Amino acid sequence: MVKDLERELGCALFVRRHHEVQLTAPGEALVVRVREILNAVDDLKIAANAFKNVPPTVRIGGTHLSPPADADRFIEVTEGALPAASVLYRSARSVDLLQSLEKGELAAALVHLPLNNAALDSVVISHYQLMVAMRADDPLARRDELRLAELADRAVVLRPATPQPLALNRLHQRLAEAGIRDFHRMDENDPAMLASYIRHSRGLTLTYDPATGGAASVFADPAFSVIPLASGELEFSAGIAWNIEAAGADPVVAAIVAAIRQEWSHVAAPAVSTSQPISPGSPTTAS
Repeated sequence: MVKDLERELGCALFVRRHHEVQLTAPGEALVVRVREILNAVDDLKIAANAFKNVPPTVRIGGTHLSPPADADRFIEVTEGALPAASVLYRSARSVDLLQSLEKGELAAALVHLPLNNAALDSVVISHYQLMVAMRADDPLARRDELRLAELADRAVVLRPATPQPLALNRLHQRLAEAGIRDFHRMDENDPAMLASYIRHSRGLTLTYDPATGGAASVFADPAFSVIPLASGELEFSAGIAWNIEAAGADPVVAAIVAAIRQEWSHVAAPAVSTSQPISPGSPTTAS
């Protein structure tokens, strides 16, 4: 092998005498480089061994418009399913999270339902009975509960459809079916801007219970009243979605899905509406 190396390098590396072998000048120079290479290989082994103790990173996400308790529980369930992993949570719009799931960038995501992507599956984790937010001095503020038909002669302010177009446009359609015609769509999904608009326009909007926190807490201000809709009037569903192909190929995703199914097996799926979704541009833009 040494002779083969000498032939390849084109120079002698050793002076060979009877019972004695000495390095030539080129051989002495190469010894320094060989030692550097061997030390570098040893360093690679040390670096590789260090990574053996680093926990794997699992990326999940959730819509920032859902009640914080849902996101907290989702993270807890994921950490329980993968105790050795480091779980990173990303907050974003449902539509962006669903795209990330399709691309395989997230293991699972908390989103508003329904889905319309055959590549994804989901489990329902909660249903929200929506409430009507208004100024505290509004005539409706004295009611214990409301029905959608009672809002028919009022202006209803809606958030932009961009966070989850399918869910939010179905919401708009349900309101239209109840006889509501005066819609104002906000340009931005900003809870403070929405609250300001309701306060100064004397319009109405739909929200979750402010006690759940998150974006709904803007209406905990005593300047507002939040009246629940009657049971069965209007409901929103949240769920955890994942990529079907990834769940079949990636044991990490499979473990999360199994834990999710076990945790929320008692939550019934929402009733499927036969209505066709309205296009995102249907409501009037707020002035």
